[in-house]
Amino acid sequence: MSRLERYGHGGDRVTASELFGRDPHSFLDFSANIVPFGPPPSVKRALTEMMEMEGLPVITQYPDPRSRRLKALLAERHNLTPTRIALGNGAAELIELILDVVQPSTVGIVYPAFSAYTSSAKKRNIEIVPLYGEEESHFLPPVERLCELVRKTDLIFLGYPNNPTGLRIAFNELKQVAEEAVRCQTVLVVDEAFLDFIPDGESMSLIGRIESHPSVILLRSLTKFYALAGIRLGYAVASPKWVKRLEQRQIPWSVNAVAQVLGEAALQDQEYEQKVRDWVQKARMSLRMRLSRIPELKVYPSETNYLLVRLEREGKTASWLQEHLGRQGILIRNCADFPGLDERYFRVAVRTDEDHERLVKALQQCLEPTEEAASS
Repeated sequence: MSRLERYGHGGDRVTASELFGRDPHSFLDFSANIVPFGPPPSVKRALTEMMEMEGLPVITQYPDPRSRRLKALLAERHNLTPTRIALGNGAAELIELILDVVQPSTVGIVYPAFSAYTSSAKKRNIEIVPLYGEEESHFLPPVERLCELVRKTDLIFLGYPNNPTGLRIAFNELKQVAEEAVRCQTVLVVDEAFLDFIPDGESMSLIGRIESHPSVILLRSLTKFYALAGIRLGYAVASPKWVKRLEQRQIPWSVNAVAQVLGEAALQDQEYEQKVRDWVQKARMSLRMRLSRIPELKVYPSETNYLLVRLEREGKTASWLQEHLGRQGILIRNCADFPGLDERYFRVAVRTDEDHERLVKALQQCLEPTEEAASS
């Protein structure tokens, strides 16, 4: 049976439909880390207004090639000048652009990590210098080893919080690594795609110190927190020099007009933002507690809207579990393809209480002792 993550990511409902013979929209998807109750009301209003405009200009006219209105809103939010912000067709495009611009000989990756760091480096035949976190420390590497990696490489990708673990190094350690990167002139790419889910996350970002860290590039996403995965929208925060070079490499109209308008609308709904942050803290705690009651599972701590889990049933793998759940219309992310993890690990997104109940019941059914095991 082909792996569900054949394209390297979760949330692939079309492949799931092919594998499990179900309608793509019928799956309960725990494999993609998206807010489950949809985008902000401001986005829905903006979408309605766009469709009602005479002549549909958002479709018939070219988009702003530099997304200037969206840039201005982001600059205002972060107290930056627009020259420090580059918009992209999701963070994935920006990762590709960064490697094209920097052209490093060596790339350091802190594993386990988001698959795009590795795939983007490999397609350019760039040497990867790995740093593996230890399971005992929840896969968070010591700051000394991170600084050593800075000294050995031209560019480093660091998830903050990390995907798939949902954890991050301490902010004082991040500052230490960033200072080492400045000294060594190593480009430090800090992926903050999930930082918005953490209360006071902005105070834990280098975004307010970007002027004093010219070799640091921060990545942000608007797709997870605002449930806009389908339109692909992310941005980088860096020195004006880096932003200019990224935009020079970018294909024209990379960020389409619909994405620009909906991104602008999402940023104006602060009530939604607070709702999401309040929700994720409670929902994550509830899901972790429910999963932890299943003896065959080890559930790791997280600060984000997803949990890393290890299957403790001897002889069973995450692939086996994924297939059994997929037949019931439930998708999980098999993490066997994350370097530093093995075939026992999987990831689940935080969703609604009703969704959690269905997942837990399905897991209990899959993992309940067999008659042979009970009698032995």
